[in-house]
Order: sequence, then structure tokens, then C-alpha cells
Amino acid sequence: MEISQIGRRRVYFLSFTIVLSVVTILFVSNWGAFTVSLTDAFFGEKGSLAKEVFWNLRFPRVILATLLGGSLAWSGALAQGLFRNPIVDPGLVGITAGSAFFASIGIVLGTNIPDFPPVWGVIILSFVGGITTGFLVYILARVHGKTEINTLLLTGIAINALCFAGIGILSYIANDAQLRNLSLWNMGSLGGASWTTLLRLGPLLLLPLIVSPFLAGPMNVFALGEREAMHLGISVEILKSVLILLIGVTVGACVSLSGNISFVGLAVPHIVRLIIGQDYKYLLYSSFFLGGALLTLGDGFCRTVLAPAEIPVGIITAFIGAPVFLFLLNQRKRRLA
Repeated sequence: MEISQIGRRRVYFLSFTIVLSVVTILFVSNWGAFTVSLTDAFFGEKGSLAKEVFWNLRFPRVILATLLGGSLAWSGALAQGLFRNPIVDPGLVGITAGSAFFASIGIVLGTNIPDFPPVWGVIILSFVGGITTGFLVYILARVHGKTEINTLLLTGIAINALCFAGIGILSYIANDAQLRNLSLWNMGSLGGASWTTLLRLGPLLLLPLIVSPFLAGPMNVFALGEREAMHLGISVEILKSVLILLIGVTVGACVSLSGNISFVGLAVPHIVRLIIGQDYKYLLYSSFFLGGALLTLGDGFCRTVLAPAEIPVGIITAFIGAPVFLFLLNQRKRRLA
């Protein structure tokens, strides 16, 4: 395939993901136990039930799902670039487990943060836990002033084990109500979406759209190898630090707002890479918009299929993502055979 054809293919695919994301937002906004048409939502009588449901319940949830899915997929693309391995996700460096562990502390032991309701205490603890765990893994993986990728991976696996052990202890001492909240948190849900949620932590989920232009070039060079990147003028250690910080902030924000939603950060960027290749100029943005569209569709399905009951969206992403992951592993095995 000629270079110009590859370039056009990447542009077309990025355009497709943007259009898909916008169409999904409008399409899924109609879904739910109470059907709201876009005509009623935009042009209906002021103060009507349709307008209230759409603007105060449905629309902020759809926007949050788009930002969450996009940020998780974007973080996955960063993690795969950091490890130079297409089948890893942010959970490998312990950030997801750290967020879940700190959230579990808030749920079981309670929070006492002034001027914040209890649920926001849990959200803040989860966010702080994700960032703290990311930096802890980074510090422990430093060897003689450098961060070894293999050491980073092994440290992340160890921190994962410690965090899940802590969650197990908290689950053991929790009462029935706390245990139910822990289970729901670990299954992932967007049921708490509101404009307040978006205004307080939503800006962090816009980081992918802001910083991607500055990361694309260095990550394309870094994909060649650390030594090659250093020879081409890239400060490899600074780039690694920035990537871990960005992954920690975005994943910490995502987990704090929705609980544990798995496989989006693993499957989406890998699928995008299979379609348009390794160029991060298109890979990062395409992963963001495709991840947002897929999570929005998944959440719409979760709150519609058994309406008025609601399935935690983390169950759906795991149910769909696990077979995709097995398929990707099988394809990788065939290529290496």
C-alpha cells in the first residue's frame, strides 16, 4: 500500500470515529426506561418531563460515558506505547487496583472530608489512590536513575496483588450494605453521572484531547526503541515519567467516577492499531473517539435491556472484551509461530 493511501486511510478512519462518537451520543440519548425524543428534548415545552430527564439525567450520563470510554482507550494506547506491547493495559501498572483499593477504604471505613458528601469522599480517595499507586510503582521501578520497563511491569504486578489483597481484607470485614457497594463499585457503573460530576472531574477527562498533539511525535520515535529514541534527541526518562503521570491521572479519574470498567483500555487501541497502524498522530485520537462510542453504546444497552433495572457496564465490557482479548492473543500466537 502506498504511503499516500495509508495516510488517507488513517484520515478516513479518524473522521469515521469522530462521526461515530457524535452519532452515538445523539442516538443513545433516546435510550432508557423513559423514551425521550430529541425533538421533545430540544424543542419541547420548558420544564416538561422529557426535558428534565434528557438534560439532567440522560445527557450528562452519555457525555460522561463518552469521556470515560475515550480516556480509558487513550490511556491504554499510552500504556501499550510505554511497554511497546500491544496487549497490555493501564491495569498492569497497578493504577486501576490502587484506585479500587482506596475507594474500598472509603466505602468500608468511611470518609470525613469537609464540605463533601460521603460519595464524593469515596471518589476523591479513589482518584488520589490511582495517582499515588502510579507514582509508587514509578519510584520502585527506578534503577540508577532510570526506569526499566520490565521492572516497571513486575512492580505493577506486585502492587496489583497487594491492592487486591487489601480489597479482600476490607470485603471480609464489611457489613452487608458495604459489601454490596464494594461489589457494585468493582463491576463499574455510570449511575452516578451528573453535571456536578462532570464539572468537578470531567476536565481531567479532556486531557487526552489537549496533550495528544504533543505526545504523538515523541511516541512515534520511542516506538523504535529507547536507544534509537535517545539518539534522535528524545529524553526517554522524561517521556516515561510524563506517560505514567498521564495514565495515572486519567485512569484515576475514570475509576473514581465509574468504578472498574475493564478491557476498554486493552481492546480498543489494539483494534485501532490493527486498522491504521502505529502512527500515534492518528492512533491516540482514533482510540479516544472509538472508545467513547463503544462505552456509550455499552452503557445504553445496560440501562435498556432490563429497564427499569440496570446492568453494571463493567460486566458488559468484560463479557465482550474477554473474547476479544483471547482472539488477539490467538492472532499474536499465529504471527509468532
